[in-house]
Amino acid sequence: MASKSDLDEAAQADAAPRYVLKAPYTAGTQWQAATTAYLLMRPNEFPRELRHTHRNIPMLYQVEADGLALDTPAGRFERCLRVSGTATVRVYADPTSGWKDLPLLTREWYCRGVGLVRLERQENANSPFLTGGTMTMELDSWQ
Repeated sequence: MASKSDLDEAAQADAAPRYVLKAPYTAGTQWQAATTAYLLMRPNEFPRELRHTHRNIPMLYQVEADGLALDTPAGRFERCLRVSGTATVRVYADPTSGWKDLPLLTREWYCRGVGLVRLERQENANSPFLTGGTMTMELDSWQ
């Protein structure tokens, strides 16, 4: 596996294997993988996105539940896993607050025979010098 940012000329190989899901696929299974800040930005700087300066943030993932049913625009799916991920990124928030640890939260739903069907990402900034937010992606068609 490798990854490439907008600032990299070529993809950078991962130092160790990266897991998207780790067996056994049951509640309680945990693993760690690198993430970055996708939504946090500094509106008055370039590049705006923190993902260019804060790479490889360790995120702890855990299967929260298995055997779930999930409704999406693509239909209803059975036998799904819900995975949560938590990480923190240390940033200089503003002159009043100084340095802060901001949470990066992810929830993902994987369904047997389909894969990732929903992802929710939350990166709140609560600072006049940073913007953040929430993003939700859902599968809208599948055959």
